[in-house]
Amino acid sequence: MPTFKNRRVVITGVGPISAIGFGKNDLWDSILKARTGLAQQEFKVDGELWDKFWLHKIIDFDINNFKIDPQALKDISSWKQGKIDHDLFYLLAAVKLALDDSKVSYNRENNNIGLFLTVEHPGFEPFLTDLLEETMAYLKSKLQSNSGISQKEIYDHGFNSLVQNGYDLQTFMYLYLVSKAFGLHGYSLFTSNACASGLFSLESAARQIKLGGSDIAIVAGGDYCNTMFKHRWFNDRGLYAEDGKIKPFSKNANGIVMGDGASAIVLEELNSAKKRKAQIYAEYLGGGFSLEGWKVTLPQLNSNSYQDAIKQSLKISGLKPKDIDLINPHGVGIKITDRYEAKAITDVFGENKTPITAFKPYVGHNLGGSALLETIILLLAMQKNLIPATLNCDSLETKYNIPVVQKLTKKPLKTAIKLSCGFAGYNGAIILKNYE
Repeated sequence: MPTFKNRRVVITGVGPISAIGFGKNDLWDSILKARTGLAQQEFKVDGELWDKFWLHKIIDFDINNFKIDPQALKDISSWKQGKIDHDLFYLLAAVKLALDDSKVSYNRENNNIGLFLTVEHPGFEPFLTDLLEETMAYLKSKLQSNSGISQKEIYDHGFNSLVQNGYDLQTFMYLYLVSKAFGLHGYSLFTSNACASGLFSLESAARQIKLGGSDIAIVAGGDYCNTMFKHRWFNDRGLYAEDGKIKPFSKNANGIVMGDGASAIVLEELNSAKKRKAQIYAEYLGGGFSLEGWKVTLPQLNSNSYQDAIKQSLKISGLKPKDIDLINPHGVGIKITDRYEAKAITDVFGENKTPITAFKPYVGHNLGGSALLETIILLLAMQKNLIPATLNCDSLETKYNIPVVQKLTKKPLKTAIKLSCGFAGYNGAIILKNYE
């Protein structure tokens, strides 16, 4: 019986879509120049301002600029009845960039390339907006014509107007449509584990490769944050930074700021990558994961759940805390979460003073796609041996006792760890190492 214990996993392609750039070169250039994509979004109802908020907003996105199979886009448009699905289009663009970057060639009709996607609730908020708008328009028309209104008529109108969009909210449809666009036919999985979804997806894809089920797997995730409802949910709970600045580990931390975008990463079995002489960004050594199952928006401060996930990633990778050259935390800028994360880091890494830098101030919080986008920035930092500064952290909270990097720093980066602690207690840690 064949065994696959020695199969190693490397990263051979990245495809970021963000408010500060499409593709790795634009993204990294913006990081070096400390650019952000902050813009203020206004929402009006019948001409009246409902609310406004800051976000890292993608501007001038056009799916037709990414050279995706025109027939596939035509088929998608036909299925969607002409409606634009930003979550889907962001995923398609990111996957195309990652595939182009990896330079992988494959038989579109017959392959075992895996596909792993994550978006927290794709298409839901535009659906909710359409539902409200369609219902209000219908009620207005009835009132203007002085005809009676029945509950059944409202239900019928809503159903007939939105049944197609409602069907497409099923997450398997996103796997199907991305697979159809690129001809990917291997093992597929959709993950929604809050903000840690990207790390869980990377681990799932890596396991598929290590077990011999695929030689190549694509992991993609993102979020279209340019919507009112997500902001209102966070803001009503005091979790949104109304000044537009995420301030990780700062005395002035006051919440998140969302960020549009999507990212895709190509994972590949090492011998497959070497055979085709692919560029290798880093080796994926392994990950550690846990689930607290305590509160939705609050981490369990007195637990060791996050510490256990970090320790597990080190054990699986065969490393000790002193072997890590850089820590990229969740860095969400919510005080209680920052405190929770700082404690987990100091509990595991002690006084080693491994440098820490957070990336959300550059690109915003991409929710379910955040860990993937930040992993790409981390990979680029490792490639360049440069640690980007943590923006908006002038008033570092000293009681956390962690060495947050506050200016661009040159340092050899052989091994790095990416952390994520999501709502509902989803914790993850993955370790990347330069391939030698």
